[in-house]
Amino acid sequence: MKFKYTLLIALVIATMVLVGCGSSEPAAPTPHPGQALVETKCSTCHSIVQVNNAKYSREIWDTTVNKMVMAGLQITDEQKAQVIDYLAIRDSE
Repeated sequence: MKFKYTLLIALVIATMVLVGCGSSEPAAPTPHPGQALVETKCSTCHSIVQVNNAKYSREIWDTTVNKMVMAGLQITDEQKAQVIDYLAIRDSE
């Protein structure tokens, strides 16, 4: 009988320790897929500070990114959409 109580107490303590080991901080948010593209593609011609300081609407970003494509930016249509989405969302926050 004493063994059962000892085992029960050990299980309660182990549970408390395991629960206490959990992180109380929320998980880091998953970065937007356009963020890495902006950091790699846009920074080949512009400083990332210049890009980060620019605050435009989605329409202006669309026009701006299209101008960059016309100037030689190598990017797929899917990547272009991700870049525009990231820049527009970032600027609306």
